[in-house]
Amino acid sequence: MERVNDYFSTVEAKLKLLVEVHQKIKIERDQLNNQAVIYQKTTEEQKKEIEHLKSRIREMEIAGVVESTDETVGVKEKIQDLVREIDRCIELLNK
Repeated sequence: MERVNDYFSTVEAKLKLLVEVHQKIKIERDQLNNQAVIYQKTTEEQKKEIEHLKSRIREMEIAGVVESTDETVGVKEKIQDLVREIDRCIELLNK
């Protein structure tokens, strides 16, 4: 009979240990799930930030094209002025 009691005591001790390990694993799982949620939120925020920055880059590239166009118009006007002046000089030389 004592042998059976020892066996049950051993089983009971192992069962308590198993319950403790199970609870620790549940706590660890919950912590990992919380971290996963945080990482997912961070990833979504970073994706939104990337899209925002890509949009800003496109806007800046378009603005650069517009600036270039303004510069081009200014350069063309200057060239036209110089051509007119050269034409006047040629007319004066021909007289």
